[in-house]
Amino acid sequence: MSTTSILRFENASLAAQPPYAQDLTAITLEVAAGEAQLVVTDMLPDGFPLADLAAGLVAPDEGRVYFAGTDWQARHPDEAAAARGRIGRVFEKRGWISNLDVDENITLAQRHHTTRPLAEIEAEALALAKQFGFEDLPRMRPALLRTGELRRAAWIRALLGAPTLLLLEHPLRELSNAAGAPLLAAVQAACAHGAAALWIAESFQGLENSRALFSKVWTLAGARLAAAKE
Repeated sequence: MSTTSILRFENASLAAQPPYAQDLTAITLEVAAGEAQLVVTDMLPDGFPLADLAAGLVAPDEGRVYFAGTDWQARHPDEAAAARGRIGRVFEKRGWISNLDVDENITLAQRHHTTRPLAEIEAEALALAKQFGFEDLPRMRPALLRTGELRRAAWIRALLGAPTLLLLEHPLRELSNAAGAPLLAAVQAACAHGAAALWIAESFQGLENSRALFSKVWTLAGARLAAAKE
């Protein structure tokens, strides 16, 4: 495993405030290239801020959060936006742009942040779609797709373009346990190629036989993260 730090929290704290329903206190963790870690939140309501902190979308009240060795707060806004183009994310509440078709949503970041030919981007997206059980990219508005299909489409969007960091918020919601196997395999493959991954889940459901994928497992104890007992 590489020791290159991709994501690092240094004693980061954030008080609960809309839209966040959860305090976080003195969070310290580090995810290296090639590594996946799991955070289990024990069925908290929506509004868990860890992924937004990791992506530099909100600043901690105290402490620091680093991506690829640089404090998010030290980046110029344009630099921060470009850095987020290297992050693949499954959002807690999906995060689809309603007036774009799902396939356009999926390819948007790669079309915006890279100079790759559109045909190349779409070919990669289609390969991921087939890996995740679609015959084709979903070419319709997000509102017309079932929730489980949208969740699997979010996997395509997150994995597209070989991201440096994967932030996976509840990626198995609305799905059966067995449905997660292709995603687990894809995350393992991404990490083998140097990505780092932070997987956030409400429970271990669907992950009982996949603990070996995660180098560290954290649980939420009040407002702090604690290493899970084996």
